[in-house]
Order: sequence, then C-alpha cells, then structure tokens
Amino acid sequence: MLVTKEITQMAKAIVAQLPILNGIANSDEHRQALILLEDLIEHYDENLIIIEALSNVIARYEDESAELDTFNKRQTAINLATATLTVLTDQVLDNTDQV
Repeated sequence: MLVTKEITQMAKAIVAQLPILNGIANSDEHRQALILLEDLIEHYDENLIIIEALSNVIARYEDESAELDTFNKRQTAINLATATLTVLTDQVLDNTDQV
C-alpha cells in the first residue's frame, strides 16, 4: 500500500501538470476547464479521478463567481416541478408535429 508521502508526491505531480486543479480564477480558465472536462469525458473510465477533481473545481468557481451570481440566483428561484412540467410539455408538443 502506498504511504501518505508517496500519494502527496503524486498529487503534487498532477497539479504541476494541471494547475487549474488549484482553482479557477477567471472566465477564460473556466472555459478552458470546461473544454478539458469535455475531452476527458471521451475516456470516462480512464479519467474518472481527474474528471471528479476538475468537476469540483468548476462547480466551486460557478458557485462563487460574481459573473454567474445573477444566473445562480435565477436558478435557485426556479420551481423545479413547474420547470420539469414545462420541459416535458415542450417535448411532447415538438414530437406531435412529426406524426
């Protein structure tokens, strides 16, 4: 089994290669993180640990970003039941035109 020192060294090596795991500072880094995440998902099983770490960094930025504050407040105010019903209704209406 690996000891803490070896695991810490591995973590430092990963962060050295992917410093964005320390946090996202601006919208450009956020965009880059989303692009990277999309690429990593192509091989989900192989990249699961990095996907989870990067997802957490992205979520933290999105939750705390002043740039996304208005969006986050609007999302909090949405009634989920009404929103779900609206989406389902729209889908049914869109599909009835194809019959």
